[in-house]
Amino acid sequence: MEYRFENRYYTTHHMLAEFGRKYNVGPKMPLMIIFWALYAFVTIPVLVDTAAFGEDLPGMLLIMGVVMLIFSFMPHWYAWMSMRGTKKQNDNIQPEVILTFGDTIELHEGMVHITVEYRKIVRVLRLKHSYMLMIGKRNGVMLDPNGFTKGTFEEFKQFLREKRPDLTIPE
Repeated sequence: MEYRFENRYYTTHHMLAEFGRKYNVGPKMPLMIIFWALYAFVTIPVLVDTAAFGEDLPGMLLIMGVVMLIFSFMPHWYAWMSMRGTKKQNDNIQPEVILTFGDTIELHEGMVHITVEYRKIVRVLRLKHSYMLMIGKRNGVMLDPNGFTKGTFEEFKQFLREKRPDLTIPE
């Protein structure tokens, strides 16, 4: 089968962590900051006013800080686990991702071969390090805008607009 576009790249930690932070793992950072600020606003005065808990204030603040740190490192953990799993499947080597776009989208990443039909794409996301063709709420086909070996990124976006005129294609 002939294809019109080819995209080749090696998945990086930055690509996966950015996707995890924005769309895939745990609460979003602004929401988390608002939650902890409200929690601290309500809890700290209660702890300070209560003689029985006044001594536990440093401990409570430490626990809050540790939980916030854990949440902030979740996207990096997601990226690390994802890359680790891919390497395990491919003899401890990070394989090159090869995407071809023709009648269908073909993804080849070492031992993994996936075919996706264009009708399965529910939305398109532009991230700092990648471009995502989402096929579900938390799943998608990632591509590198600078990784086109056949065709260009601008031509690909136009091709995608032709295939799926109902989708918003970000610049």
